Formats: sequence, C-alpha cells, structure tokens
Amino acid sequence: MKKYRIGIIGTENYHAKQFTEFFNKPDKDGNLAFPDCHVTLVWGHYPQESEKVVAECGADKVACGIEEMVENVDAVMVTARDGKFHAEFVRPFIERGIPAFIDKPITTDTQEAEDLIALAKAKGVPLCGGSSLRHSKQVIELKKAKAEASLFRGGFVSAPLSFSNEYSGFWFYSSHLAEMCLEIFGYNPKSVVATENNQSVYATINYDGFSVNCNFVNDSYNSYAGAVFSKEKTDMKEVSLDDIFLCECEEFVNMVRTGEMLRSYEDLIKPVYLLDAIKKSYESGKKVDV
Repeated sequence: MKKYRIGIIGTENYHAKQFTEFFNKPDKDGNLAFPDCHVTLVWGHYPQESEKVVAECGADKVACGIEEMVENVDAVMVTARDGKFHAEFVRPFIERGIPAFIDKPITTDTQEAEDLIALAKAKGVPLCGGSSLRHSKQVIELKKAKAEASLFRGGFVSAPLSFSNEYSGFWFYSSHLAEMCLEIFGYNPKSVVATENNQSVYATINYDGFSVNCNFVNDSYNSYAGAVFSKEKTDMKEVSLDDIFLCECEEFVNMVRTGEMLRSYEDLIKPVYLLDAIKKSYESGKKVDV
C-alpha cells in the first residue's frame, strides 16, 4: 500500500488539529481512518501551536519552513486562519505538482484566486477545500429539495459571522455562508445587494429567476440554517456540523489517491467572487455583479 506524507500549514486553526488526529490517531479499536495517509510535517506563523499539534495530535515534526515541507510531502493542507496568506503558502506546492487542500476562504482576492487556478491547471495539480459546511447533511438535503421542487421560488441561508478580527475581517468566517448558498442554490449567481447593520451583513443574492436572502449574523455561532421555498411547501432546516471535518478529509484523501477533483476549479473559487461582490455592495450601498 502506497503511503502518502501529508503536510499541514497553519497550525493555529482548529482544523489543523482535527485533521492531524483523523490521520494519525487510531480509534478505540486501534484503526486509522486513513491508513495510507500520515501527517509528517506541520508549520505555521505560531510556533507554539505547531508544537501542540505534534505533542497533542500526533504529527511527526514541526518543519523549519515551507521549503523543507515542499521537499518532503506528497500532499498539503493549508489551514491558516487568515485567507490572505493562502495563495502564498500553497503556490510552491502547486508549482511542484503537489495536490493541495486550501481552507476557507481560498483567497481574499479574486485575481489571486484566478492566478492560483491558472497555475494549478497548467501544472495539472488537483485542488480541493473551502468551507466544511458544504458537507453538512442538511445542506445536502436542501440542495436535493431545491433540485426536486417543481415550482421553486427562492430561499434563505444564515450562518455566523466574525466581522471584526485579525484574520482579514469579513473574509474570515463569511465563506461558510457563501458556500452553503452556492452548494444549495447553484454556482451561477448574477448580482448581489448587501447592507451592514451593527456588524451583521444582510445580502440578497440574485440568480436567474429567483433570489436568496443571506444573513451573516455577527457573533452568533449557532445560526447555521437554510430554507428552500416552493409553491407546494417550505423545506427549512437548522444546519448541523456533524461529521463535516471528516467529510473534508475524505474528499481530500480521495483526491490525493485518484487525482480527481469533486468540484471544478471554477466552482472552487466562486465563493471568493461572491464574497468580494457582497463586500463591495455593503461598502458602496450599490448592487454589484458577481
């Protein structure tokens, strides 16, 4: 059995710890979730957090830097909290043909996102990542309800927001809602109108023939929900986080094993465009095309 050496960059994020445990710690019966994958190297801007991932979660070693990791892993997961560093961190791996997971937001800049996928396409490197909320059971059910509605009329999505923080502000947490919206209602929104009120953001996402209301609720970490409206009925669900991190790892591992991406490059970066439009809209007070 081929063994894949996994590197993780951005150890200050809970995801780094959770992912390392999935790969390196056996369950109560002594079984590993992914026996052919092992986190060998971790690194980040916060050395003490990297040491914790080794000591508490079972990673082998803290790398001296990205240069060491590029030479010694078969795949990488970029989990740094601040999306403005994601492109910088992942680019050397893509250039070397190394498959990568990039946490949400993929980037905080649309041109940077375009450049990344152009490089990945040129090198033939598969990518995955973004928000784990795409994998929620309820998001999948709402997507199915929308697809099966004979007289679909629109919907809404809500999720937590951290408006003021040291990790690029609005960008830090907003990708969860953006990706829930896109996964349920489609990756082809046309325009947005958004407002900011007391650090919460309220956006109307306009598609061809319908709109979706999105509530980014500041400092409210139990506000994951969604609804699909049709003439016949309303499907409304509170969205659970159960098993979503494990699902992310499964998608990543399958990609590493097969080289196949579950989503297209374009869909992977679509949330960056949607969030950029929302931010421009609430800052300008104008409708913005996506």
